[in-house]
Amino acid sequence: MKRSILNLSILDSLLEGFQVIDYDWKYLYVNTTVASQGQSTIERLIGKTMMECYPGIENTFMFSQLRKCMDERVTLQFENEFIYNDGSKNWFELRIEPIPEGIFVLSTNITNRKRAEEELLQLKDDLENKVQKRTAELQKLNNEKDVILKEMHHRVKNNLQIISSLIRLQMEEGNNNFNGVLDKTQSRIETIASIHESLYKHKDLALINVANYWEKLFKDCLNSLVNEPDNFKLNLDIDYLELPVDKMIPLGLLINEWITNSILHGFKGRNQGSIYLGLSLKDGLYHLTYKDDGTGFSENSGNDGDHHFGHFLIDGFAEQLNGTIRSVEGNGGVHFELEFE
Repeated sequence: MKRSILNLSILDSLLEGFQVIDYDWKYLYVNTTVASQGQSTIERLIGKTMMECYPGIENTFMFSQLRKCMDERVTLQFENEFIYNDGSKNWFELRIEPIPEGIFVLSTNITNRKRAEEELLQLKDDLENKVQKRTAELQKLNNEKDVILKEMHHRVKNNLQIISSLIRLQMEEGNNNFNGVLDKTQSRIETIASIHESLYKHKDLALINVANYWEKLFKDCLNSLVNEPDNFKLNLDIDYLELPVDKMIPLGLLINEWITNSILHGFKGRNQGSIYLGLSLKDGLYHLTYKDDGTGFSENSGNDGDHHFGHFLIDGFAEQLNGTIRSVEGNGGVHFELEFE
């Protein structure tokens, strides 16, 4: 036995760990690599049992394999994570063979390889998660576009019906100012078109940013109705809200009527004016406030048939929103409050 053990001294300079363990689980031989792998020294290990050097090792999977090799005299090869007395860990690839003295163990530290494998697995999982997330996003967008395309014909049909109704109602008013009727109708048609343009440009394809749209609507009205649009101001006080197109169509037409009335009637004879628009969402209800600093409601109402027709439309659009409008009396200008679901 001594000669066999002495012959193992040639293994001291190798990078792999070599150790011989007898039937009583004592270390008969370890090379310097094994001592380093075990966070110990050759002097501490030789002549002592594995249990003395590493308390609790007899309860590990690795020891169960060592015992199997010792008892059944079979060769085994496996990977094992070894936990040291201080709680630190390393991975080893082990090959165990029976020899006359007991068992012979060849050990290679594969911790770096295992960490690289774990990192690759983590990267694989992360990549799969990102792919799944992106696939879900694309599927959502695709489904959303399909829904919008299916609804677009219905929406366009409804909007054309609105335009047809506007023209028919104005014809029934019997207003002889044909050019004025066409101007007002054109403004209302452009309001609907502008909403669809905002819908097309929006990233969600189903919702419209309220503040951005109202700013554009105000500028469009000014450019078509006054000579010095820069003298008229819009003050917006709006929570960040996005509304679906079925809300924005009647709401946009309603506000278009208010802005048009303010410019043509409230600011009549003036080269400046300001409008306040506020919108907030509370307890499931939208609260809209509209004010101008014009001549006020009583003078705005006048005897203009088209103006009365505008108020008729406003009430109709509010009804489409399932909302209610009230006029608030003040010292000047108009002040309307609209509440809708």
